[in-house]
Amino acid sequence: MASQPLESSAARVSPWSGSSSTCNRSYLVAGMRAGIIALVLLGILALVVLF
Repeated sequence: MASQPLESSAARVSPWSGSSSTCNRSYLVAGMRAGIIALVLLGILALVVLF
């Protein structure tokens, strides 16, 4: 049997740890864009219903 090296949880590097601020910023921009699109579509829907 081949022995495998044991890794502690501190030794593992999460893929999210390196660029967490970049990911948070991109999620914020995507959320704002989705909100603006939703508001525009809601406005168009209100215009269609009212007129």
